[in-house]
Amino acid sequence: MSGARRGIGIGRIALIAGAVWALLLPAPALAGFAETLPKGSFLLDLSYNYSWLSSAWDNSGNKGPLIDAIERYEPGGGKQGTLIPDADVVYQITVFQLQYGIFDWLSLGIGIPLVVRTGITPHLKWVPGDYQPQLGRAYSEADFWQWAESMGQPRPGKWVGNEGALGDIVLGVRLRWSDWIGAFKEAQVAGALTVTGALPTGRQADREEVVAAGTTMWDLQTQGDLGVHLGFDRTFQKELDDRLTLGVDLFYEWFATHRYQTPTGERNPLLMNFQSYVGTSYTIDPGDYLGASVQADVVPWKGPVRASWISKGDAVRAAAFPPLLTLSLRYTFTYLGQTRYHSMSDLWDYTQEDRWRPGYKNAISATAMFSFLRLGAPLQIYVTYRSLSLIPGRNARASDVITAGVRIPAKFW
Repeated sequence: MSGARRGIGIGRIALIAGAVWALLLPAPALAGFAETLPKGSFLLDLSYNYSWLSSAWDNSGNKGPLIDAIERYEPGGGKQGTLIPDADVVYQITVFQLQYGIFDWLSLGIGIPLVVRTGITPHLKWVPGDYQPQLGRAYSEADFWQWAESMGQPRPGKWVGNEGALGDIVLGVRLRWSDWIGAFKEAQVAGALTVTGALPTGRQADREEVVAAGTTMWDLQTQGDLGVHLGFDRTFQKELDDRLTLGVDLFYEWFATHRYQTPTGERNPLLMNFQSYVGTSYTIDPGDYLGASVQADVVPWKGPVRASWISKGDAVRAAAFPPLLTLSLRYTFTYLGQTRYHSMSDLWDYTQEDRWRPGYKNAISATAMFSFLRLGAPLQIYVTYRSLSLIPGRNARASDVITAGVRIPAKFW
């Protein structure tokens, strides 16, 4: 099989876990799109995220495998057979978030993702190809891997990595500009501008592995290197006793171009030997994101009110704290732009770009938040389920994640 054809094959194997993290980092520690912390207040958010992925939405919006089938040929001869990957991916990640209210209308935040473990199992299956005269039959699965191993190529197995690896640290600022416009307050509407930026503290995937995943924003498909969000929240304090909040968020996420070192085939000579025709390095110009979210927060139970040290013994002040139970439902539509590869091989670039064509993804998330501030305890506990597999998308991974977290508000002055 020619080097170009090998490039086509592995281009559809490596980095299959790319889009899993699109679900892992939770929404900002504040639930609403226009919420900010009170002046001088801190909010620490610690969460554990478990995500799984085994399928993807294709260009027609149908759910299929993460990796395309790979046809293998004898050098200058007939078809050996077809490798059919049935891969699955599991991510475990902890996220640390800290926010601080500079003013009532301005908050700063930092998010630090730390990977617990990443596991990718390729589950390679085999479909025999053409009749091989030298064997008197078509290649069996055992025949193929014996041939591959004779060429120095081991059979790809489960990959486990990123244990304790740091992702890209995210910094953010939120400005609630509606505080300066009286008409917004009268209409019970709040508007805010949120800007986020990622520091390049994550690491790229191991270039020599057949299946692997990195922890940068591009590898993880979480958000762009720079993001801008315009959010609005509408409360119903007068009409519904402040038991419903409706929100909308419009966003744009920009990805910077990044350079990657080309695999040499050191550990996988048949599947990862690209340098001779791709060059020593290549660049990826990711497609940007454009989208919108809508959210509804419902309060089924406000809970009792107790005067405590948190409210300085004031029951009226304690009644203004968050309710005991809040249920949230969010839908997010994200348009995905075309990703561009640039190397010495136009064919290789094309085959990589074919996996990252323009498309869209539809995410649904549901959250239950328990807040104990009214009871005198500075503690909030939440659990979230978020899915890209329930509503069809196009050229997007169909991943799911469950998040469990705790939030601790504090004020020291």
